[in-house]
Amino acid sequence: MGTLVLDIETASPFEEPPENSNGTQYYEWFAVSLAYADNLEESPETEVLFRRGNWDDAHTIDLYQRMFEWCDKQNVERLLTYNGTWFDGKHLLNWAREIDAATDHNYRGRTERLFENHVDVALAAADEYSEELWDDQHILPDWKAYKITEINNDSVWYDDYDFPETYLSQIDGSAVQGKHIGQVLGERYVDNVEAGIESTSVHRELTQLLTDYCTSDVADLVDLYTTLGGPTLDETYRRTAAEIT
Repeated sequence: MGTLVLDIETASPFEEPPENSNGTQYYEWFAVSLAYADNLEESPETEVLFRRGNWDDAHTIDLYQRMFEWCDKQNVERLLTYNGTWFDGKHLLNWAREIDAATDHNYRGRTERLFENHVDVALAAADEYSEELWDDQHILPDWKAYKITEINNDSVWYDDYDFPETYLSQIDGSAVQGKHIGQVLGERYVDNVEAGIESTSVHRELTQLLTDYCTSDVADLVDLYTTLGGPTLDETYRRTAAEIT
């Protein structure tokens, strides 16, 4: 029995969410990063699944289907997320409910089963390193948890990729951040796919950058989980679908 790691990436192409908002209505599903290891000592297998069309429900359904197909091939004992109680699990369950209301896919039920043995590593990190939290923080940023535990979770730097000079001019910063995907990169990727320019060098470079960033979100979480206590965390930080709001 093995360990599955999941992390979603979203964009907000229709309405920018208010500050500190987590309402599903502001977010569209852009990609899901997955990792799986049969045991905690081995390097996990990873996969990144991107949206293959515009923001229509058909492409959300396609993402669910490919995600479940990948997960169903694994012998999963537990699911790990970083802050999945607040974000990933909440939105996956809400989107599934909306899709099920119009179709017979039962994605809500399948998502609930996926989260049956869900362990939120962010909750464990926040308890272990509570003195590192700012006054308004409930969860440590994942990069900070990796830094404290001295796990080498490398940043993804824009300068390592070949883009036209003004292509990413809207982005402030030298390293890729989740907010960049939400505000610019996710929507740009989908626009490229919708325009049929996937074969261009700039889209291939964007895909590589996003793949590298998304992979970094899941590839090292097994190590963080193990460092914080491994299976001893499972009971305390288990958060099922019924506990995700």
